[in-house]
Amino acid sequence: MKRAFLLCAMLAAAPLAAFSQGTAGVPLAGKLLITGSSTMAPLIGELAKRFRARHPDVVITVEAGGSGRGVKDALEGKADIGMVSRELTSKERTLFAIPIARDGVAFAVHKDNPVRGLTRAQALELFTGKIVNWKALGGVDARIEVVTRTPGHASLEIVSHYFDMDPGAIKAVRAVADSTEAQRLVAENRNAITFLSAGAVEDAAQKGLPIKGIALNGKTPGISSIRDGSWPLSRSLNLVTRRVPAGVAKAFIEFALSPAAREAILEQDFVPYLN
Repeated sequence: MKRAFLLCAMLAAAPLAAFSQGTAGVPLAGKLLITGSSTMAPLIGELAKRFRARHPDVVITVEAGGSGRGVKDALEGKADIGMVSRELTSKERTLFAIPIARDGVAFAVHKDNPVRGLTRAQALELFTGKIVNWKALGGVDARIEVVTRTPGHASLEIVSHYFDMDPGAIKAVRAVADSTEAQRLVAENRNAITFLSAGAVEDAAQKGLPIKGIALNGKTPGISSIRDGSWPLSRSLNLVTRRVPAGVAKAFIEFALSPAAREAILEQDFVPYLN
């Protein structure tokens, strides 16, 4: 990630004048297609609105579909920028990755579930089907219903990497592609558990959904534990390009790294990459 860090620093050091006009005083104009991570899509959509308020002649389309899509579309030139909410694999590191924020993945259950936390060993046995009843974890006498994510989603990759196992080893009653659907299933089922962006869990709770994040190894998921690095399931939120960013793509990434984007990042319950 050394190249990505240097590129990030170079873009962050760009003059703020770049956000108000293009090169040599020429207003920015053009189109951007940004695809990928469903976790990042709402944030990037909001940043696109704020960017277009400054550059009305730029048209930006943001499409979700998972980090895998973001990588694939960027590599194949189908998208100008990909959204990837995980580290790049060795095969993907021909891409330029610019981290713009930090996020964490949390285990989410219904708010009425009495279980407050799990150890890593307990969580591993739960997700692999060795523990099948909440009673074994201090909860009610009810069968655990695991809701997992479909392949290509960063949260699934982060969880499987943390447990050092194949994603297919997770024993689930259902796999869903959309984080909103995962939230709904947990909100409607007191015996369900899933994994979501920590920011998404906090946001769902603030909106009144009966969802809560539970502790892992004594650590509580949230902004503070993500910022200080103590939360074990954390990740970078990256914008990726096939080549060194230029033109409108470069200007948008510079904006995403600027102080002007900080408010939107915090509103989405993420942690700005450059503090």
